[in-house]
Amino acid sequence: MQVPKQRSGLSRWFGRGRWIPAALAFVATASLAVPELDVETVIGRPRPRVAEIGYTEPEVFNPITDRNYQGGYRYGGPPVEIPQEVRYLTAIGRVTAMKRIIACTDAWYYPFAHTAPKNEPPGIDIEILAAITKKHGWEYSILWANTGVYRGGLAGAFRQTIDRGHCDLFLGLIATGEDDHMVRHKMAFTRPYLGVGFVLVANGKVPRVRTLADLKGKNITVGVPAYTPMYDNAVELGIPVKTYFQNNRVIDGLLRNEVDAIMVWSASITVANREKNVELSMVPGFEPTKGQRFNASWGVKSKEDGFLEMLNQDLAEMLANGEIRKIVEKYDVPFFAPFPDAPSMQ
Repeated sequence: MQVPKQRSGLSRWFGRGRWIPAALAFVATASLAVPELDVETVIGRPRPRVAEIGYTEPEVFNPITDRNYQGGYRYGGPPVEIPQEVRYLTAIGRVTAMKRIIACTDAWYYPFAHTAPKNEPPGIDIEILAAITKKHGWEYSILWANTGVYRGGLAGAFRQTIDRGHCDLFLGLIATGEDDHMVRHKMAFTRPYLGVGFVLVANGKVPRVRTLADLKGKNITVGVPAYTPMYDNAVELGIPVKTYFQNNRVIDGLLRNEVDAIMVWSASITVANREKNVELSMVPGFEPTKGQRFNASWGVKSKEDGFLEMLNQDLAEMLANGEIRKIVEKYDVPFFAPFPDAPSMQ
């Protein structure tokens, strides 16, 4: 088959008009398949169809068929109108006046947040936010962002959303100790509300263990993501190890019985259960080791100290009374209280 020479503009796609009828037929077909969605605003550009670690694109949002996206909500704008008289108030002043928190988060970040159909839970972060707003007698709105590395990562998402004043806080952040994007965009983390990290998932052959070191001499083969501290740790301990590229393929290795156990990101367990129709779980009692554990937080503008203080108090209260744990475990995510020795922004 002869490949046509590449041309610029519309001619590259439609040639001299030969493909236009087919293209119009495709558009007509796509327009008929537009799903009914909740009223949500989607910003940012569509994530490219590439392999992602730990999850795949949710089928709910498709830029070709999403009415909000095609309606013009591509590059920003709050999901609800912010009245002129409160637009330049502090975050706590604006939230109090509007009785509404506007939060930004990634639309592809299950189980923390995702563009969920009405019959699915919306995500851990959104449920926590809903509980906080309910406590204060407020409501909340979500402005969907795209934090994919191919679209500028968190820095790009910050520029399109919270830097423009379109939302009051950004959900779904992990402090890694290398958080220059937070400093550059004058952002501050809330207090952590959940510990996350790499945990052991196994088949019935593996005994109950607390650390990877407990498998030494047990003749257990462990699958790990390639080029990670988990691989180095297993090799140092003399544990048989098999490497895979990407978290998702590590999980597939266990499901194909290529290994007896795997080390994977704790939140990816529920993603696998949802997408692969399986029932994986962390080995009971296991705890991520130092260097492989982190804390989940939210982010606000550094100057918004009043709003930050309110959020910190609410998160502390929900941690203390077990409400956050209840939400997290509902999603089959292992619950760890925030790790005191986890990396933090310097």
